[in-house]
Amino acid sequence: MASVSKFSIKSQTKSISLLCRSHPTTLEIEELLSKIKTTVAEASSAEAICNNLSQLTGLYKCMNNLLASSTTQVLMSHEQNKKWVNELVDESVKFLDICGSISEMLSEIKDHSIDLVCALRRRMGDHLIIENSIMKYNCFRKKLRKHVKGLNTSLKQVDNLSAGGGSVVVDSNNHHLAAVIRAVIGVSEMTILGFESLLMFFSASISKPNRWSIVVSKIMHKEMVACEDQKENGSVNEFENIDAALRILCKFGFCSEKGNHVQIAQCKLERVGAHIERMESGLECIFRFLVQIRVSLLNIISQ
Repeated sequence: MASVSKFSIKSQTKSISLLCRSHPTTLEIEELLSKIKTTVAEASSAEAICNNLSQLTGLYKCMNNLLASSTTQVLMSHEQNKKWVNELVDESVKFLDICGSISEMLSEIKDHSIDLVCALRRRMGDHLIIENSIMKYNCFRKKLRKHVKGLNTSLKQVDNLSAGGGSVVVDSNNHHLAAVIRAVIGVSEMTILGFESLLMFFSASISKPNRWSIVVSKIMHKEMVACEDQKENGSVNEFENIDAALRILCKFGFCSEKGNHVQIAQCKLERVGAHIERMESGLECIFRFLVQIRVSLLNIISQ
């Protein structure tokens, strides 16, 4: 699970067709990698992030099956490959830590969103409750960006974990091991990209005044129609839309002849909450597969 530059693969893959026929699991991984290659890095909406996690889950399911197979385990257990497998074990631990941290982050986001939604539902009471809840939410968003920065640093460490490390010597006729190496590298790279896009989504910066003005004018022009009928602006993600709704709420008050600002903000938060639950489910599946893959790698080392 490292970049291709980290390994010296002394092999010439003379026949991809032969490789595919001999190893259908690696072919399936290559096909999945090809499908998500362009979508993972470009994902900016909650729906796209959820789809990416679903595709990553499919990749890990295939990878788990590949590494658990007796043929793969025998090939990777050769003494000259033990250093590489040890590096993969270390890398899998890093991925587990990062995946767990992201899951905890999602849980915090969901809790803060729920608290804010509850405050908005009590809007007929003291408006100070809403204002304090919005302030707490904004403070959390700022702390969240720092947390995301730390996790991105950890992802870079995973990518560089084996820099300058060992090499995998592959016989020119050993198509299976060559295919396994490519699959491992590809899944690792997609995992890093997928986690990075997820973290970028949650660290969307709080909009600047000039951007607020643009958002406000657009929403007011549409007369603040019911949020379930609104289409999100493609240039901003859901968290930026929530920021915009909260800013409007504070600026124009909790009631308006132009529309119900409270309802708009509440609905946006609830919609993101539903996406977060899907993301939590996706990360949970990936985490389980990471554990299984680590077990397979440890079994290889023990042979």
